[in-house]
Amino acid sequence: MADTRPLKIQIASDYNPSLGEEPRDLATMLLLNVQRELQGRVSLEFIPASRLREWRELETYPNICLYNKVKTAEREAIALFVEYPLMAFPANRLILRGHPNLPKKLSLKDIVVSKGLRVGVTKGRSYGKEVDDFIATYRNNLIVGEGANSAYRLREMLIQGKLDGIIEYTSVFIEHHKQQAQRDGVTYHQIESADLTIFGYIACANSEQGRKAVSLFELALENSALQQMIIDAHKGLFFKQEMVFIEQGLRDAYNIQP
Repeated sequence: MADTRPLKIQIASDYNPSLGEEPRDLATMLLLNVQRELQGRVSLEFIPASRLREWRELETYPNICLYNKVKTAEREAIALFVEYPLMAFPANRLILRGHPNLPKKLSLKDIVVSKGLRVGVTKGRSYGKEVDDFIATYRNNLIVGEGANSAYRLREMLIQGKLDGIIEYTSVFIEHHKQQAQRDGVTYHQIESADLTIFGYIACANSEQGRKAVSLFELALENSALQQMIIDAHKGLFFKQEMVFIEQGLRDAYNIQP
């Protein structure tokens, strides 16, 4: 007789449903939609964890999954990634304050090493392969924030004049600093060699439970109606010119034919 009990998976996250709050970020809302698509076949329990600790949890416990994670060779060595992405993002921008005459497209090496500007990054976050490689090489030239709220603190430090720049998504920065006056003197720059689109995936422990979870998540994400819902959910989240790449990137990732 087949086991009809739901597969119990713990999700390491900063979202705590026990507080009775609705999730505010799109990634969490989409993950819950994936769970609903599976109609009781998987049960998700959210547990609190920082960006660094969540990967340690995944390596330690067989029933841990993470979500909205960028694929890297280092991460693929320890985790099983779902084939289809949950989220897509425009490339991170180099966001500067007080340097108005710099070109729209910049080299991180020129800004950080040659010019010596104070640029903040978050420890344990993946910004895409090219930027991650730069951070690994020039870590001592950067301001590295640690802890669960480090990205938030870096966005605050930029406005306070404690940093010259941060690497962040434009939309995230603008959502944080909604008032135009807060953003006076701020400029947004494309980073040389960075990808146009970055995907966020569900990743699970390399275990029997992890393999079962990945199979179920892939089954859900193969549903064309859910794929279209995910694409539509991204609309309005990013600038119009960036959304063109987001939508096409997701359509390609889901193998949706024109």
